[in-house]
Amino acid sequence: MNDYVIGAGAILTAGPIATIAAASLHAQTDPAVAAEVRAALVDFESPRIAELSKVVLVAVGWNARRVESEIVRPLLAKAACTLVEVLVRLARAAGSPEVHLFARWLPDDVMTAALEREGVILVVHPLEAIRQAALISGGTYSRWVDPLRAA
Repeated sequence: MNDYVIGAGAILTAGPIATIAAASLHAQTDPAVAAEVRAALVDFESPRIAELSKVVLVAVGWNARRVESEIVRPLLAKAACTLVEVLVRLARAAGSPEVHLFARWLPDDVMTAALEREGVILVVHPLEAIRQAALISGGTYSRWVDPLRAA
């Protein structure tokens, strides 16, 4: 199992009826990559950042209760968050200066600079670096008043 990224997290859905749902992810990738991941954001759907609507955030080795208390509740307290704010919260909660992004799109210079100012490094991987994945999702935590906005 040393080629898997396994952890608890949440599915964040943007838009007028934005939600956060509990989730856990088992994602098979290269063993060298899996060994480095402590925090990850996975976008299984969007071909471009402009079309971002649903992402999965994962803290490796965590359980759902810890994700809820250290990531979800602080995000909900903000009512609306940018993608940069979500990534910073994830990195800080996981105690990692890096968040691994698995997506079909690349972050722009503005997002990268904003993360660097917060001390967060985004390590980018193509979505295809995940050979197979099992995403398990439970009930919805809560609705957000405003949509999640990409930075």
